[in-house]
Amino acid sequence: MIYNIEIYFMLFIIYSVLGWIMECILNIIQKHKFVNRGFLIGPYCPIYGFGVVIVSLLLTRASKHIIILFLLSSVICGTLEYLTSYFMEKIFKARWWDYSNKKFNINGRICLETLIPFGLISVFVICVLNPWILDKLYIIPKNILTYVIIGFIIIFIVDNLVSFNIILKFKNLNKKEKDNTEEITEKVKETAEAAIKRLNTEREELINKIKISRLRLVKNVRYTRKKYQDKIKNQQITLIGTFKVRIQTIDEKIRGYAKDLSDKISSIRENQLKLRKEIKEKFMKESKLNKRLISAFPNVEQREYTRKKKSK
Repeated sequence: MIYNIEIYFMLFIIYSVLGWIMECILNIIQKHKFVNRGFLIGPYCPIYGFGVVIVSLLLTRASKHIIILFLLSSVICGTLEYLTSYFMEKIFKARWWDYSNKKFNINGRICLETLIPFGLISVFVICVLNPWILDKLYIIPKNILTYVIIGFIIIFIVDNLVSFNIILKFKNLNKKEKDNTEEITEKVKETAEAAIKRLNTEREELINKIKISRLRLVKNVRYTRKKYQDKIKNQQITLIGTFKVRIQTIDEKIRGYAKDLSDKISSIRENQLKLRKEIKEKFMKESKLNKRLISAFPNVEQREYTRKKKSK
């Protein structure tokens, strides 16, 4: 089987979720109520994911030796559980589990009753479950798997930051109880609900501010639009008035030109009539002269004709 960082991270997420489910089911069977046994807000227990990743890294080659695999995985899981309990108690001053009332326990952090199931589960994981999960993971296209992994990383980091911030603020946990899981879960739940409520309130306030700003903006836009519409309307009226004045001026000039042209045409007509009259009078004078000549010399044409005949 080929392992890489992406595959190990997916195994971590898958087994963290499966571990959380197993813890919740056991708690329902034992206490008949649901308790979020995880350290984080989300539905996963990182200790199971880390346990499977470490066992897969160290013991995959020993999958054919069941007894060795069982013993070594029991030791690895027990060590991881002890160290996790120790450091979480030092950091948060609280415990998420306590085995003090069970036989063969070490400081109530680990016990034989849990080591044996961890060893059996590890054998099942290495020999059966891991190969099946890997076959399914390798079916997923690499680019899609990358996006899925990035999404899980972001969710996991945010969940860790929020959970650490919430739990570090708890200063008054019940010191009589060594297993503070339920108390921590309740406080985390209350804090998360309060945070969600605060976020909803802030969101509503922001929405109201946006609505008010939008109304103001709409009013300003309407006022500005009306202002410029009135301004444009006044400019249009002024422009139309200016055009009318210019058109009237041009019309008056055209009328003046037309009148001058009409006067010139009238003058030309008068001159023509006057010239015609003068020509007619001159023609009449010439006609009278011709008549007088003809009456004075009635035989001028006959003589001319006789002269021409004789010459022939």
